Amino acid sequence: MIKGTAPALNSPGPMDLVSQAVPLVLDLGCGNGSFLARLAADQPGWNFLGVEKKDYRVRQSRRRTLDLPNAQVWHGEATEALQEVPLGRVVRAYLLFNDPWPKRRHAVRRLVQSSFLELLASRLQSDGCVFFASDSEEYFVWAQEVFTLGRWTLSRWVVEPDQPQSEFERRFATEGIPLWRFQARPTRLRADESSQANL
Repeated sequence: MIKGTAPALNSPGPMDLVSQAVPLVLDLGCGNGSFLARLAADQPGWNFLGVEKKDYRVRQSRRRTLDLPNAQVWHGEATEALQEVPLGRVVRAYLLFNDPWPKRRHAVRRLVQSSFLELLASRLQSDGCVFFASDSEEYFVWAQEVFTLGRWTLSRWVVEPDQPQSEFERRFATEGIPLWRFQARPTRLRADESSQANL
């Protein structure tokens, strides 16, 4: 099992969960697991995989999802987890309040990069969608540009009233910090366009 006792941080991989023939949702940067746990509890017929690289947050997330058979937590980088996910398996992916790395020289460390979006797009189902949120307007604008250059279709993310909140969203809302959101779907190439692109 990926999730389990808190000290066991090394995990064999999410294949036991992602290979099941039910909708799969990713929370890439799941923090303390509060958002992940609420999603999994609200939709027991779907599977939910949280990804987190910080040890103590992995422990927090695993404790919160311990009694949820449809939720697991991967300890490591988002790209590593995505490489373990079969093509076309993901119906939704959440990128919520990832580190914006505000200094220009650190922008290369941001999660949203063209290579990462290519990998993510390959794991989405044909109607799959990515949900992005940040407290940094600069990162929000920058991410929109990277998604657009990668041939994604962007639209406003209208949050439903019963949508659970992550720990950071609750904190930012309490402090009155504005939040910036969008949702995105990869633009699928037609067969003739794909052939031309590979020439």
